[in-house]
Amino acid sequence: MKLLPAPPMLRRPVVQRALLLAAAGLLVAAVFLPLWGMTLVSVQYPEGLRMIVYPTFITGDITEINLLNKAIGMKPIFNDFFLELKVLPVAFAALALLCVVGAFIRRAWWSLLSLLAMAGVGGYGLWSMRHRLWQFGNELSPTAAMTIDPFTPPMIGSNQIAQFATYSYFSWGTTLPLIAGGLVLAVLWAQLGTGRRPNRQRARAKSVSELQPARS
Repeated sequence: MKLLPAPPMLRRPVVQRALLLAAAGLLVAAVFLPLWGMTLVSVQYPEGLRMIVYPTFITGDITEINLLNKAIGMKPIFNDFFLELKVLPVAFAALALLCVVGAFIRRAWWSLLSLLAMAGVGGYGLWSMRHRLWQFGNELSPTAAMTIDPFTPPMIGSNQIAQFATYSYFSWGTTLPLIAGGLVLAVLWAQLGTGRRPNRQRARAKSVSELQPARS
């Protein structure tokens, strides 16, 4: 399958460098923004109880949510329980570094490596979140004050869990890395069609161009 040519503007090295540096900036910014959130609404809490997950910590109405969780036998939520909160900031920083290096060496294989690394981190994040939601909703204590059927809170969207309506959503800390991945993909697209030629090939092309006037 033949690759469609990238727009002329995108084939300019300075534009590719700017896009990769912008991708690095988005990844760094994502470390300080919320990744995901959940709101629990009931008659007792009409304004909702919120839990907001950042790459480095969890915040919101955690004390109230933990009291409710204790009643149904769910594990308490606290920052030190989540290894992901230590892994994700380092992963985001490493991805940003890959983009910065790629901006200066401008190699298609490096952009592909960066893109695969971003896909790997994103896949790990989604798997980890899904696993944690299942873990908290299914590993309920049998000695809890209230007994409910095991459940898995939604990763995105809404559902009804006991007397609570649950609303889950992704936020800017998830969106910015997706945009960064799109920028790297665009650069890779352009580089696959206009990548640097090897030095030997460039030298040969130069010698041929120098000989052409003499032959004529």
